Amino acid sequence: MAGPQWENLPEPRQDRPVPALRSGWQGFTVDPRPPANQGLRAADADRDYATRLVEQARLDGRLTVGEADERAARASGSRTLGELLPLVGDLMAIAPTGSSARYDRGRRFMRTGAMGWVGLALLFNAIWIMTSLSVGHPAYYWPMWPLFFLGVPLVTSIFANRGQGQPPRQEQPRQLPPADDLR
Repeated sequence: MAGPQWENLPEPRQDRPVPALRSGWQGFTVDPRPPANQGLRAADADRDYATRLVEQARLDGRLTVGEADERAARASGSRTLGELLPLVGDLMAIAPTGSSARYDRGRRFMRTGAMGWVGLALLFNAIWIMTSLSVGHPAYYWPMWPLFFLGVPLVTSIFANRGQGQPPRQEQPRQLPPADDLR
Protein backbone atom coordinates (compact mmCIF):
# COMPACT_ATOMS: atom_id res chain seq x y z
CA MET A 1 0.00 0.00 0.00
CA ALA A 2 1.42 3.36 -1.00
CA GLY A 3 -0.05 5.58 1.74
CA PRO A 4 -2.28 5.57 4.79
CA GLN A 5 -5.49 3.62 4.45
CA TRP A 6 -7.74 6.62 5.07
CA GLU A 7 -6.12 9.16 2.76
CA ASN A 8 -8.81 8.89 0.09
CA LEU A 9 -11.67 9.86 2.41
CA PRO A 10 -13.11 13.36 2.05
CA GLU A 11 -12.15 15.89 4.67
CA PRO A 12 -14.90 16.85 7.11
CA ARG A 13 -16.65 20.08 6.23
CA GLN A 14 -17.70 22.48 8.96
CA ASP A 15 -20.18 24.36 6.75
CA ARG A 16 -22.32 21.25 6.16
CA PRO A 17 -25.89 22.00 7.25
CA VAL A 18 -27.24 20.21 10.27
CA PRO A 19 -30.13 17.92 9.28
CA ALA A 20 -33.57 19.13 10.30
CA LEU A 21 -34.49 18.13 13.81
CA ARG A 22 -38.01 17.16 14.77
CA SER A 23 -38.46 19.34 17.78
CA GLY A 24 -40.61 18.07 20.56
CA TRP A 25 -40.48 17.37 24.24
CA GLN A 26 -40.18 13.63 23.59
CA GLY A 27 -36.53 14.18 22.63
CA PHE A 28 -35.62 14.64 26.29
CA THR A 29 -35.15 11.64 28.57
CA VAL A 30 -37.87 13.09 30.81
CA ASP A 31 -40.29 15.88 29.92
CA PRO A 32 -38.86 19.01 31.62
CA ARG A 33 -42.19 20.90 31.70
CA PRO A 34 -43.82 19.36 34.80
CA PRO A 35 -42.59 21.09 37.97
CA ALA A 36 -41.79 17.72 39.56
CA ASN A 37 -39.28 16.97 36.77
CA GLN A 38 -37.53 20.34 36.77
CA GLY A 39 -35.31 19.48 39.71
CA LEU A 40 -34.06 16.25 38.11
CA ARG A 41 -30.48 16.10 36.92
CA ALA A 42 -30.06 16.56 33.17
CA ALA A 43 -28.38 13.75 31.27
CA ASP A 44 -25.76 14.28 28.60
CA ALA A 45 -28.43 13.32 26.05
CA ASP A 46 -30.70 16.10 27.39
CA ARG A 47 -27.96 18.73 27.09
CA ASP A 48 -27.07 17.48 23.62
CA TYR A 49 -30.71 17.56 22.49
CA ALA A 50 -31.16 21.11 23.82
CA THR A 51 -27.99 22.21 22.03
CA ARG A 52 -29.22 20.64 18.78
CA LEU A 53 -32.58 22.42 19.16
CA VAL A 54 -30.80 25.74 19.60
CA GLU A 55 -28.58 25.07 16.59
CA GLN A 56 -31.60 24.13 14.47
CA ALA A 57 -33.35 27.35 15.54
CA ARG A 58 -30.27 29.32 14.48
CA LEU A 59 -30.24 27.58 11.09
CA ASP A 60 -33.96 28.32 10.68
CA GLY A 61 -33.28 32.00 11.38
CA ARG A 62 -35.24 32.11 14.64
CA LEU A 63 -32.14 32.94 16.69
CA THR A 64 -29.17 35.15 15.95
CA VAL A 65 -25.69 33.68 16.13
CA GLY A 66 -25.05 35.45 19.44
CA GLU A 67 -28.28 34.20 21.00
CA ALA A 68 -27.62 30.67 19.77
CA ASP A 69 -24.07 30.67 21.15
CA GLU A 70 -25.25 31.98 24.53
CA ARG A 71 -28.06 29.42 24.76
CA ALA A 72 -25.81 26.56 23.63
CA ALA A 73 -23.22 27.47 26.26
CA ARG A 74 -25.88 27.63 28.97
CA ALA A 75 -27.36 24.32 27.77
CA SER A 76 -24.02 22.53 27.87
CA GLY A 77 -23.41 23.82 31.41
CA SER A 78 -26.86 23.09 32.80
CA ARG A 79 -27.26 20.65 35.66
CA THR A 80 -31.03 20.20 35.88
CA LEU A 81 -33.88 19.84 33.43
CA GLY A 82 -35.38 23.03 34.82
CA GLU A 83 -32.37 24.97 33.55
CA LEU A 84 -32.94 23.62 30.03
CA LEU A 85 -36.62 24.58 29.93
CA PRO A 86 -36.20 28.37 29.41
CA LEU A 87 -33.47 27.76 26.82
CA VAL A 88 -35.65 25.74 24.44
CA GLY A 89 -39.22 26.41 25.57
CA ASP A 90 -39.79 29.17 23.05
CA LEU A 91 -38.24 27.12 20.24
CA MET A 92 -40.64 24.19 20.32
CA ALA A 93 -43.05 23.85 17.43
CA ILE A 94 -46.63 23.40 18.49
CA ALA A 95 -47.91 20.00 17.35
CA PRO A 96 -51.60 19.23 17.02
CA THR A 97 -52.92 17.82 20.25
CA GLY A 98 -56.18 16.70 21.68
CA SER A 99 -59.18 16.08 19.52
CA SER A 100 -57.68 17.39 16.27
CA ALA A 101 -54.80 14.89 16.48
CA ARG A 102 -57.23 12.06 17.24
CA TYR A 103 -59.39 13.21 14.34
CA ASP A 104 -56.44 13.11 11.93
CA ARG A 105 -55.24 9.74 13.24
CA GLY A 106 -58.74 8.24 13.00
CA ARG A 107 -59.24 9.46 9.44
CA ARG A 108 -55.82 8.17 8.41
CA PHE A 109 -56.54 4.76 9.95
CA MET A 110 -59.90 4.47 8.20
CA ARG A 111 -58.48 5.63 4.87
CA THR A 112 -55.53 3.21 4.93
CA GLY A 113 -57.72 0.35 6.16
CA ALA A 114 -60.27 0.91 3.42
CA MET A 115 -57.58 1.25 0.75
CA GLY A 116 -55.92 -1.96 1.95
CA TRP A 117 -59.22 -3.80 1.82
CA VAL A 118 -59.94 -2.54 -1.70
CA GLY A 119 -56.44 -3.56 -2.82
CA LEU A 120 -56.92 -7.07 -1.47
CA ALA A 121 -60.38 -7.25 -3.06
CA LEU A 122 -58.86 -6.40 -6.44
CA LEU A 123 -56.08 -8.95 -6.00
CA PHE A 124 -58.39 -11.77 -4.83
CA ASN A 125 -60.90 -11.08 -7.60
CA ALA A 126 -58.14 -11.03 -10.22
CA ILE A 127 -56.96 -14.44 -8.99
CA TRP A 128 -60.53 -15.75 -9.03
CA ILE A 129 -61.13 -14.45 -12.57
CA MET A 130 -57.87 -15.99 -13.84
CA THR A 131 -58.78 -19.29 -12.21
CA SER A 132 -62.30 -19.20 -13.66
CA LEU A 133 -60.95 -18.46 -17.15
CA SER A 134 -58.41 -21.27 -16.93
CA VAL A 135 -61.03 -23.91 -16.01
CA GLY A 136 -63.54 -22.64 -18.54
CA HIS A 137 -66.46 -21.93 -16.18
CA PRO A 138 -67.05 -19.73 -13.10
CA ALA A 139 -65.30 -21.33 -10.15
CA TYR A 140 -66.51 -21.19 -6.57
CA TYR A 141 -66.33 -17.55 -5.44
CA TRP A 142 -63.86 -18.02 -2.63
CA PRO A 143 -62.81 -14.30 -2.30
CA MET A 144 -65.98 -13.61 -0.32
CA TRP A 145 -64.54 -15.35 2.76
CA PRO A 146 -61.24 -13.50 3.21
CA LEU A 147 -62.88 -10.22 2.20
CA PHE A 148 -65.66 -10.75 4.72
CA PHE A 149 -63.29 -11.61 7.57
CA LEU A 150 -60.99 -8.72 6.70
CA GLY A 151 -63.92 -6.33 6.30
CA VAL A 152 -65.53 -7.04 9.68
CA PRO A 153 -62.75 -5.39 11.74
CA LEU A 154 -62.66 -2.47 9.32
CA VAL A 155 -66.40 -1.85 9.55
CA THR A 156 -66.31 -2.35 13.34
CA SER A 157 -63.53 0.22 13.73
CA ILE A 158 -65.40 2.69 11.52
CA PHE A 159 -68.51 2.43 13.68
CA ALA A 160 -66.49 2.45 16.92
CA ASN A 161 -64.64 5.62 15.90
CA ARG A 162 -67.66 7.35 14.46
CA GLY A 163 -67.59 10.10 17.11
CA GLN A 164 -63.86 10.60 16.65
CA GLY A 165 -64.14 10.75 12.88
CA GLN A 166 -65.68 14.21 13.06
CA PRO A 167 -63.63 17.37 13.09
CA PRO A 168 -63.41 19.04 16.49
CA ARG A 169 -66.17 21.54 17.08
CA GLN A 170 -65.08 25.11 17.29
CA GLU A 171 -66.59 26.72 20.33
CA GLN A 172 -68.35 29.93 19.44
CA PRO A 173 -67.11 32.90 21.45
CA ARG A 174 -69.66 34.23 23.88
CA GLN A 175 -70.96 37.65 23.16
CA LEU A 176 -71.68 40.05 25.94
CA PRO A 177 -75.16 41.47 26.09
CA PRO A 178 -75.56 45.12 25.14
CA ALA A 179 -74.84 47.63 27.89
CA ASP A 180 -78.48 48.72 28.06
CA ASP A 181 -79.72 45.13 28.67
CA LEU A 182 -81.07 45.03 32.24
CA ARG A 183 -81.83 41.31 32.57
